[in-house]
Amino acid sequence: MKHISILGCLWALAATAAVAQTPPASTKVLDERYGFRGVRFESDTSALPDRTLAEVGGTTRFYRRTGEVKQLGEGEVSSIRYGFYKGKLALVILETRGITNSRAILAAIQQQYGAGTRSSPFRQRYAWNGKAVTMSYDENAASNDATIFISSKKLRAQQLKAEYDAAKKLSPGQ
Repeated sequence: MKHISILGCLWALAATAAVAQTPPASTKVLDERYGFRGVRFESDTSALPDRTLAEVGGTTRFYRRTGEVKQLGEGEVSSIRYGFYKGKLALVILETRGITNSRAILAAIQQQYGAGTRSSPFRQRYAWNGKAVTMSYDENAASNDATIFISSKKLRAQQLKAEYDAAKKLSPGQ
C-alpha cells in the first residue's frame, strides 16, 4: 500500500512538472508572431511572392496567396486576405463557413492564444489584445460563418489617423 501511495505521488509530481513546462496560451505569442503564417506585419508585398490582388479597399490593397493551405487546426478557412497599407502588411482577414469550421478554428485560436475576452455570453465574439497585435473573432448568429481580423496596432493607428486627417480636410470649419 505504501508503494502505491509513493508511485501515485511520483506520477502526480511528473504530471505537474509536464504541465508546468507547457507555456500558457497568451497574447504574448500573438505579439511574438507579429503576423500570420510566417509573414510579419510591416513586411512589404515581396513577402508574398505568390500573391494575387483580391481587392482594393480605400488605402488598403488585399492579396491572396495562390496555393495557400486553408486548414487551421481542425477547421477549414474559406478565405484568407492579406491587407497592405502603404505597401506594408497591416492586417490579415480570415473567413470561415458554417458552424463546424468556425468553431474548430475558434478552438485552434484559443489553444494558441488563450480564451480571449468575450464581449457577450449571447454572441460568439472574442478579442485578443496584445501589446503590438490585436485579433478578433466574430461569428454570425444566423449562418455561423465567422470573420477573424488580425492586425498590427501600429499600422492600424497610422491608417486611422490618416483617414481622420483626410476627413477633417473635407469638413469645412473644422
